[in-house]
Amino acid sequence: MVSVKYSNVSIAYGDFVVLENLDLDIRDGEITTLLGPSGCGKTTLLRALAGFVEPYEGHVYLGEEEVTLLPPQKRNTAMIFQNYALWPHLSIFKNVEYGLKLRDKDKVDGEKPWYTKLIWLAKPFFIFVPQTHKSVSKRLKEEKEVYFENKPKTAIVIWWLKVPLRRFKLTFEESTFTYLDFKATKDPSWAYRRRRVFEVLKLVHLEDQAKKQPTQLSGGQQQRIALCRAIVVEPDVLLCDEPLSNLDAKLRHELRSEIRSIIKKIGMTAIYVTHDQQEALAISDRIAVMNIGNIEQFGTPTEIYSNPNTLFVAQFMGTSCAFKGIVKSSDTVELKGGEIMKFKTQKSIDTGVEVSLIVRPDNVSVIDKTDNPIEVQINTIEYLGTEVKITGKLKDDTILLIDVAEKTEEYAKMVVGDKITAYIKPEETFVFIGEERIY
Repeated sequence: MVSVKYSNVSIAYGDFVVLENLDLDIRDGEITTLLGPSGCGKTTLLRALAGFVEPYEGHVYLGEEEVTLLPPQKRNTAMIFQNYALWPHLSIFKNVEYGLKLRDKDKVDGEKPWYTKLIWLAKPFFIFVPQTHKSVSKRLKEEKEVYFENKPKTAIVIWWLKVPLRRFKLTFEESTFTYLDFKATKDPSWAYRRRRVFEVLKLVHLEDQAKKQPTQLSGGQQQRIALCRAIVVEPDVLLCDEPLSNLDAKLRHELRSEIRSIIKKIGMTAIYVTHDQQEALAISDRIAVMNIGNIEQFGTPTEIYSNPNTLFVAQFMGTSCAFKGIVKSSDTVELKGGEIMKFKTQKSIDTGVEVSLIVRPDNVSVIDKTDNPIEVQINTIEYLGTEVKITGKLKDDTILLIDVAEKTEEYAKMVVGDKITAYIKPEETFVFIGEERIY
């Protein structure tokens, strides 16, 4: 495990400055997420660590070593890409093994025997293994039953002509692991690679898919293989560039938990790029919220969500409603439509100052009353079984989001245009003057 440090890093594409004077310290063994909207510079920051982008100013460190100008192959990092990037012509086993062969990570005692280069000459002898013949005959019989169904006589003749070549091909496929067992006894470096590949495949429960091609796997399985290929080389830092964005919502939810579990089990430092707030909250030890090339806030998921430092972070994280108004007293704001809303801050705010109030739906209730009521007109109603989501309009057409978890059937029967009273928790309302949070 190593730490990562960006010191005063600035990166530009031509005349366009993407990152300017950025500082970030990532602890060893942590999963740190770079979170932000598209175009904020999070992927560029990740690529600078991988060596794909060179800063025009500043320094990048892996542990105590500066790697700013070091080529990618000299850095012990590995990346999981958004589009899997698996070799389509290689089996799953060979895809995962590829990095080990390139890095020459033999990790065995003694030198590699000279005769290991000739081991492939022994492969034809494994055609004659009796167990292989039985397995091949069984597969040919299964294929024949499927192929002959509703086929004309000419197709049946063509099948029998293809049988010898098909038998020869299947024989090599079925004999692969028998041959590899023999190879492992003669080539220690191959034995090490084979063991490492199956160790990581076992982590994602895909060790039985080693002989398949990537196109034979689902999207979720392919992403697991991409993860295996990255961690098999034992990198100092694992880089993940929106690896789940191509998957459906249910599969993303399953895989994000699995990825975090595997990374924590290995004890690896990881940097994860995403624009999905829920994904970031679920997978991260710490989150760096980015906006227009700057880090707005860096902290734990709880700190980022419950204690935002800037207006951008408060609006970007989770679901929220924003209101603008003028301070009328030490704890009240008059909104543009004339409604009065209360807030609580330790620091007093002068009257007449324009402020922004951020309210999250979970801090708005129609059941539990507070001393901060506000009347809204129902704009939309969504009945979701366990809860009802209501959007209500204020007098100036500003929208207030309300999540109703009690008496759901009663509120589901309401219609658009009905008026209800919502109660907001003053102590849970975030107050901002411009971009600055007032505590």
